[in-house]
Amino acid sequence: MKQNNPLKLVKLEHRVALVTHVHPDGDAYGSILGLKHILSEKALLVDAFADSDTQSKYSFLPSFSELKGEDSIGDIEYDLCFVLDCGNKERVYGFSSLLTSSKMVVNIDHHVSNIGFGQIDWVDSSASSTSEILTDLASDVDDTVNAKAATCLLTGIIMDTGSFLYDSTTKNTHIATAFLLDQGADHAAIRYHLFQNRPLQNVKFLGYLIDKMELISNNQVVLLTVSDELLNSFNVAYEDLDEFISYVRDISGVELAIIFKELSPEETKISLRSKKWCDVNELASNFNGGGHERAAGAVIQGTLDEAREKLIPLVTSIFNGGQSV
Repeated sequence: MKQNNPLKLVKLEHRVALVTHVHPDGDAYGSILGLKHILSEKALLVDAFADSDTQSKYSFLPSFSELKGEDSIGDIEYDLCFVLDCGNKERVYGFSSLLTSSKMVVNIDHHVSNIGFGQIDWVDSSASSTSEILTDLASDVDDTVNAKAATCLLTGIIMDTGSFLYDSTTKNTHIATAFLLDQGADHAAIRYHLFQNRPLQNVKFLGYLIDKMELISNNQVVLLTVSDELLNSFNVAYEDLDEFISYVRDISGVELAIIFKELSPEETKISLRSKKWCDVNELASNFNGGGHERAAGAVIQGTLDEAREKLIPLVTSIFNGGQSV
């Protein structure tokens, strides 16, 4: 048994809230829904809060339709609030009141940039994903998890490892994956919905982005810029942008891929992906962001053009020196 395993804090009489970061990705959805299915067998009430869209490619996940939005936050005083896959508490945005109204906040994450904001912090930057951590914690408490939880957690692992391609994939990642498959994770559904069912507009948008991409620093850096108007014109979901940045990063000779995404007229999200030597966690930290050495992000206050003016000179100086930040 793991000493101080935070899942052992949950009692039958407890009311539990689960929350993750704004603009959830596969690991965020996988971990929050996976933990919901695990704890629903152990607690009086488990409410999972996250931004969600019925058109999301993750809507196939069990209980996706039960995710609660900001307008569902009531006056319940939760005994525990689990914050999942979130490097700092500001990234929960509109769900922050859940942290202050809960008796205890448990922070479970795998980002090296996590600042440790919970009364209990379980942060393991050696893990591939928060879903892997939860699989490890859950299997430590019980010998099994239900098939619905397994499907959600396996989704998180697959998406945050790039289908086991990223450096974060370890022996423990494969052990967790084998355990989830043994528990009945629906690998066929995951494979179909996430990799074999791309909307036509996404393929068209990828073609457009490739046509408009910019290469700088002797073609070692590729830039994509996406305005809100452009995204809406192609009817592409925000969550799908990670798929596009990974595609252009894999171009031969490219070390770093950057996507600038307009969040509002005065706010720009940057996502950073690298291959071998550029530490994008350090790069993102210049803008109070973070993540991992090969995948990170930040929000820059300013328009798309202003964000580009702040980031591109920093990137070019790094690549002129040929060293990581």
